[in-house]
Amino acid sequence: MTIIETDILVLGSGIAGLSFAIKAAKLGKVCIVTKAACAESNTRLAQGGIAGVYGEKDSFKSHIQDTLKAGAGHCDVSAVEMVVKKAPKMINELYEMGVNFNLSQKNKLDLGKEGGHSHNRIVHVDDRSGMAVENILLNKAKENKNITFYEYHFALDFVKKSNKCVGSIVWDIKSDKDIFFKSKITILATGGAGQVYKITTNPPIATGDGIAMAYNSGVKINDMEFVQFHPTSLFHPKANGFLISEALRGFGAELALPDGKPFMNKYHEKGSLAPRDVVSRAIFSEMKKQKSDCMYLNATHLESESLIKNFPSIYSTCLSLGIDITKQLIPIIPAAHYICGGVTTNLHGQTSLDRLYALGEVSCTGLHGANRLASNSLLEGLVFSDSAFRHISNNFDKLKFVDSDFETEVTLEKKNLKSESQIEILSERIKNIMWKYVGIVRNADKLKKALSVIEKSEKIAETLLTKYKKSQKLIELRNLIITSKIIINAALKRKNSLGTHFIEKIK
Repeated sequence: MTIIETDILVLGSGIAGLSFAIKAAKLGKVCIVTKAACAESNTRLAQGGIAGVYGEKDSFKSHIQDTLKAGAGHCDVSAVEMVVKKAPKMINELYEMGVNFNLSQKNKLDLGKEGGHSHNRIVHVDDRSGMAVENILLNKAKENKNITFYEYHFALDFVKKSNKCVGSIVWDIKSDKDIFFKSKITILATGGAGQVYKITTNPPIATGDGIAMAYNSGVKINDMEFVQFHPTSLFHPKANGFLISEALRGFGAELALPDGKPFMNKYHEKGSLAPRDVVSRAIFSEMKKQKSDCMYLNATHLESESLIKNFPSIYSTCLSLGIDITKQLIPIIPAAHYICGGVTTNLHGQTSLDRLYALGEVSCTGLHGANRLASNSLLEGLVFSDSAFRHISNNFDKLKFVDSDFETEVTLEKKNLKSESQIEILSERIKNIMWKYVGIVRNADKLKKALSVIEKSEKIAETLLTKYKKSQKLIELRNLIITSKIIINAALKRKNSLGTHFIEKIK
């Protein structure tokens, strides 16, 4: 097996992995491993922006309180305070790198408002904030001679020695060869797991790979029952989980019934700008009452020119599907969006495995609690990446490579799987059962049924893994199964409703 030595190994190329790598390149050689093209990530799809206190009437105290309230009191207060107070500094760093955040007529940052926020505090680049940030970070990383990208390389497992992470086994998809990336520090920044659900805003790559790797290595994982469903994904057969940004509601759009009448005020005092878990359940409830496959978002009362100017991507995407948002209601449905839990870390991003750090959505820092506040996700990636870099910098000169007991396993020759149809059937079965029984509204019987189906699928997948050569879809199936089981088991343990974990009362 090929061995590649690198001072720091970064698994993932979203905002967390890239922002960390750019800073860590000052310390030594950095390798960034990603299973697809380096530009593919959840970061790229983020529309809304990044939350930060800039307004004259706003305050850190208010942002902290909003985060704690959205998180249903389940947040780590120290994590919330750290992230909120560092937000302006992190946003300023991006601005200095070249991210052209929208400015107001007074040449100050144009601050949007989203659900759960008491003030306008979302800095953004139109409705393409994630893409704008990702492009700048990618360019900075590619310009750095100390950073090497390994695209289409799939991280499979960590290599350990004496409770130290000494690197990762990575599969080069194109050459079909395994590589041992030996590192002093390993950063897990593989993103989320939205693909465990039938309906999701996440890209196809979000299959819970980092969660599964951590679980297989015995790394502590927490709060996986808290899966956030975004209230407003576009309901259309060709939408592919396209997100209708919460910022549109902050701009004045309202959730509505098929006849255009608003309905959120009867569910929450903040109406259409209530926290995401409340809005998702309200939409779900109205869909059942109306016997409808979707609800609607009404922006027709807003000034057309301003609407198009502020939301060009949403306008053009909807228009391409025959929906003019200036004149027509937008059909929407909640979709799996964000895993609030993940690999447990401290305030420096350290996990329970020495020399392994987890950053971004794959981590559970305590910031989000039981329900993430809008536009705190990109912010979390920036703040914790900075904190991890500073922590690692303190003792990096003293770190040495650790020789592991790892040896290449002698494996029997395996056949190529002629058709992946069985894998696709199993994957769809998992996604459907997770959506049906482990979604917005749950109960113990549904969760147990889901677990039974997942466990049966697991046995079939194990046979495929044993008998046939690995393929990307087969490894992703393994990771989907592991991640689904973690979510279900966590949900079964939490008997009472909290945030995104809602247990229905069976009459």
